[in-house]
Amino acid sequence: MDELLLRRAQRGDPEAFEQLMTPLEKMIWRICWHYTGEREAASDCGQEAMLRIWRGLNQYRADSAFETWVYRVAANCCMDYLRKRKKDRSESIEPLREQGFDPADPKAGTEEQAVAAEEHRELREAIARLPEDQQEALVMTQLEGVSYEEAARRIGVSEGTVKSRVNRAKARLREILRGGGELSPESSVQRNERGEIGRESERKRE
Repeated sequence: MDELLLRRAQRGDPEAFEQLMTPLEKMIWRICWHYTGEREAASDCGQEAMLRIWRGLNQYRADSAFETWVYRVAANCCMDYLRKRKKDRSESIEPLREQGFDPADPKAGTEEQAVAAEEHRELREAIARLPEDQQEALVMTQLEGVSYEEAARRIGVSEGTVKSRVNRAKARLREILRGGGELSPESSVQRNERGEIGRESERKRE
């Protein structure tokens, strides 16, 4: 990272901020896509993340890598979005369900597509219910394909801690999904993602 660019951006220079953030835009998009699984939602979260980074740039104190700080801001935006979406969906659908009506997905196509979409939704919602530290480790290593070593560096913990968080996250997901299988690079989430951002790199095996 260019320290001069950072200092200029912290003083409110928009051109310096743009130059500082351009190399990280793809990373922010990937984070938002992996958390939300939806193009529009990922775009909204990405824009919100950039706004929060701009407004909070003076809060960065270099106690971790700048990339790590950006990652956490983006991840927090996504978690805020998922919490709000879950609350809004519950409030809007519950009155209908109380009357015995469960609206179908208007975008559902074939039965196979409908099943895949439902699995995708259930997995995303299950991930959103994980503790934030487990969610961060899981998304980073299992969906982004970041190695445990690199994830540990970004998060600022030991590699063993990352592995422990991932293992606890997987166990919790199986509980939430009532005995669902291991989350893997061939999960329904990643099969859907190939059409959006290309094949994910295989994760580093434990």
